[in-house]
Amino acid sequence: MHHLPCLLLIRHAQSENNALEDQFRVPDPGITKLGIAQSKKLALSMARLAPTVLYCSPFLRSLETTRWIAEHTGAVPNVRQDIYEQGGCHSGFQPGRRIAQMGMNRETLARQYAGWHLDERIGDEGWYDLDHYETADEVRKRALQVRKWYESESQMHSAQDRVAMVIHADFKVRLLEAFLEDDSIEEQLGDIVNTSISRLSLSQGRWRIDYWNMFSHLDPHEIST
Repeated sequence: MHHLPCLLLIRHAQSENNALEDQFRVPDPGITKLGIAQSKKLALSMARLAPTVLYCSPFLRSLETTRWIAEHTGAVPNVRQDIYEQGGCHSGFQPGRRIAQMGMNRETLARQYAGWHLDERIGDEGWYDLDHYETADEVRKRALQVRKWYESESQMHSAQDRVAMVIHADFKVRLLEAFLEDDSIEEQLGDIVNTSISRLSLSQGRWRIDYWNMFSHLDPHEIST
């Protein structure tokens, strides 16, 4: 395996759903006023970290968070289809009554995020590719596929690259399980703060956590989960 750069995993800013009770949530919310403030602070922090490669989920809350990072760092975002939140895009909140939704389509994403690189798997009808609410087995399989993809990208990146992914709380945990090969890791983790940054690096052939859930860029009143 070629040398791989460290990987920064970033949770999106507070979404409108984060601030609502389950029954009022919508399939693809944007970020709140607090989320905008968090994104601005995150972007300043990321400017110091200077990511050279930037990926984000196709969910609106991830896109809106990433926009601030792109403006401050100059990195052109890559909207990657398979790093969306656990469960996928859906309406409804009760088990067994969640209905899959397609998410934003390619035309809408290209218009609203001009110049960003769009995953070829994002189609004319939308980006979500399942016709049901994603199961626990399916999300773990997807997380493992993302790890394999990232490791296969070793020839595309140098050890000096700094790669960041703007993703989601639950999928962040699933990725951690996949990279560390430890399905019990969630038991050791606390709440994941909006815009928190975690870093993974490869050491002697194994992935390790350099730091987890870092949110020192936020003021106390800006912290949310």
